[in-house]
Amino acid sequence: MLARVLLSWALVCAGAVSPLVAQEPGQPTTRAEALARERETKAAALSPPEHSRLERTLIWLENDRLLERILNPAQGFYPKLGNITPGSGLAFGIAFRQPAVLGGHADFNTFAAGSLDKYWMLDATLAFPRLADGAVFADVKIQRYNFPEEDFFGLGPDSRRDAEASYREKGTVVGGGAGVRPTDWFSLSGRVNYRTPRLSDSAEVRIGDLGLDFPGLSGLVEQPDFVRYEVSADLNYRQPQGNPRRGGRYFIAFQRYDDQDFNRYTFNRLEADIQQYVPFLNDRRVIALRGFTSLSKADEGQQVPFYLQRTLGGPDDLRGFRRFRFRDENVLLLQAEYRWEIFTAMDGAIFYDAGMVAPTRRALSLGDLESDYGIGFRFGTINGVFLRVEGAFGSSGGKHLVIRYGHVF
Repeated sequence: MLARVLLSWALVCAGAVSPLVAQEPGQPTTRAEALARERETKAAALSPPEHSRLERTLIWLENDRLLERILNPAQGFYPKLGNITPGSGLAFGIAFRQPAVLGGHADFNTFAAGSLDKYWMLDATLAFPRLADGAVFADVKIQRYNFPEEDFFGLGPDSRRDAEASYREKGTVVGGGAGVRPTDWFSLSGRVNYRTPRLSDSAEVRIGDLGLDFPGLSGLVEQPDFVRYEVSADLNYRQPQGNPRRGGRYFIAFQRYDDQDFNRYTFNRLEADIQQYVPFLNDRRVIALRGFTSLSKADEGQQVPFYLQRTLGGPDDLRGFRRFRFRDENVLLLQAEYRWEIFTAMDGAIFYDAGMVAPTRRALSLGDLESDYGIGFRFGTINGVFLRVEGAFGSSGGKHLVIRYGHVF
């Protein structure tokens, strides 16, 4: 009798029978089946998350690619909106694009833009991007510009903020280039152009007064025409190209500026730009790193004109300083950003910038860098950033608000 009771209890615990109720038709017979039924019930009750009005608007802009179709269409006329130079402020204009001209071999682009600060630029380019099935590319270009208020604080890392001056630069650039692209991510190219920079009085400062405040300033009294030669190599596997989330870019260029008039201002320049993007959490978080250097050396007995020297300061490099705050023949810049996707078409970023200028290459030092940090927001799509709004802090130049049309790197 006892053995029969124990056997019945064992069968009940094993789920074979129930001593209390009979099995109803359609009910799960095993725990696995019960769990599967429970998951199905929960899935049927799920509803998509509710988006705010701002999120719905940004999702609509990205999915419909409205900004791209208005500001960067495949062809025809479109508004030109952005910055001509770091100091131009917001510029407006009109642009025109016509692909596949000259029998489908060339693309034509032109624009005219001006800003409220009276900066303006005219530009026209005829590009041949698909020669030899895309393995060869070339272009010809003409540009005319006027920059009426270019800031100047003196030369070197010890220049003073209170020594601010300005000058006007205008000129014409005519030239072209060609190159080869063995793969989609690597290219070799060469360029040559003829440049006619001219300096004149700005609205606030007579150009001659710069010589009194900054004696011995190279290229102040006379500005020759230049022929500029460049050869470069570009290894670029960033993805996507317009708003990178992964990959990297390694660019190096050698340039020679040849004085055509006075034989006093011929110089060489070597530049390298290294960018790396480290993604995680399905590309929704990115660590972006950049290192840039520009090294110039004049021919024996000659000088690098001050208006052709590289600068640091402004919305694209040392964001915690005034535009063109530091200027000299040699430049080192290091930048790091942590970027995260807030929601569709809007990213946040925490950044750190560090850099310096120096009269010689040996004077560049990691121990003497100016620096800043900050936080910002970017609006755009995978094809590019339309707007950056950033606050920069922690520098000797004070706090700065950055509103910039386009990505930093």
